[in-house]
Amino acid sequence: MYLNQWWTLFLKNMKKVLFTLCLFVSTLLHAQNATLAEIEKANAGYNTIQGKFVQTKTLVAKGNSVKSDGLLYISGENQMAQHYQAPSTDLLIINGNDFFMIRGKKKNRFNTAKNKMMRGLRNTLLYCVHGRPAVLAQENGAEITAVKKANGYEVVLTSTKKTPRGYAKIVLLYDLKTKLLTRMQMDEYNGNSTLYEMNGLKTNQPIDTSMYAIPEK
Repeated sequence: MYLNQWWTLFLKNMKKVLFTLCLFVSTLLHAQNATLAEIEKANAGYNTIQGKFVQTKTLVAKGNSVKSDGLLYISGENQMAQHYQAPSTDLLIINGNDFFMIRGKKKNRFNTAKNKMMRGLRNTLLYCVHGRPAVLAQENGAEITAVKKANGYEVVLTSTKKTPRGYAKIVLLYDLKTKLLTRMQMDEYNGNSTLYEMNGLKTNQPIDTSMYAIPEK
């Protein structure tokens, strides 16, 4: 008799706990989705973005980090350029499906419509700078969280893929007021990481199309 009463009381309490937990998760998800939608909506109002960036690339095998900096240009949905000032020879340009890079003496040009790996990198960069990490997570089946912190909205994408390709985790920070991307860290499965820190960002100002021109030689 006593055991039956205890079991009934236990089940009743468990139902209350589960209900409270479900309500908490539902509220949390609603707040997260609202934050992501707010970031995307604000960025949709920016036709152009330009400013400065500092890149820190950490290589586990070499046990060191390499810093570089330059100017960042973004126009529309599919144009992005990183003109490096130190080292001054480096360059990254995304213009539609065209993806062009100069790293030291190496030049590479890809058609992202035909190259799946580079298309993934292209989409990662463009979706993040345009405030659309939710779309990136959906397309890649990644887990996503969004939390408001004192220094900005922190969005974390965590890969759920079993095959170690692409990025294991991407951590983004969007400005509380402008909702612009100010920090992006991309962690690879092998432990390497690339950190971008943006500053002096200006929006909706003309950007010369030559910034996205791919050098012929």
